[in-house]
Amino acid sequence: MGIQEHMEGTGPITARSAATELDCESAALLRAAIRPVFTSAASWAGLADILRDKGYRLAFRQGRLCITDRTTDERVCGLRFLGFELAELVRRFGRPIVVARGSEADGDFLTARPTSAS
Repeated sequence: MGIQEHMEGTGPITARSAATELDCESAALLRAAIRPVFTSAASWAGLADILRDKGYRLAFRQGRLCITDRTTDERVCGLRFLGFELAELVRRFGRPIVVARGSEADGDFLTARPTSAS
């Protein structure tokens, strides 16, 4: 009876969505394909260009820099998944140019500063 009282009102137990998670082989292949891009890039613009050619783009999702799919805009993985830290990339490339979107600490990564049309 104690467990029923504790569990009452908590709702159903949901399974994780397997469609949005990578299996271990896909994760290893993604790391193998993307890590060298980050390692060899000389600038934010260069990194963004190479990722674009591979079908990805950089974006901030919930305050974290991640890689998203260019066609669906779905989050693919974060920097930590690839073994990088944002601070490390900022030391190498400087601060990224980001335009905030929405209210969830999301933002779009820009390769160049926007110019004013005045």
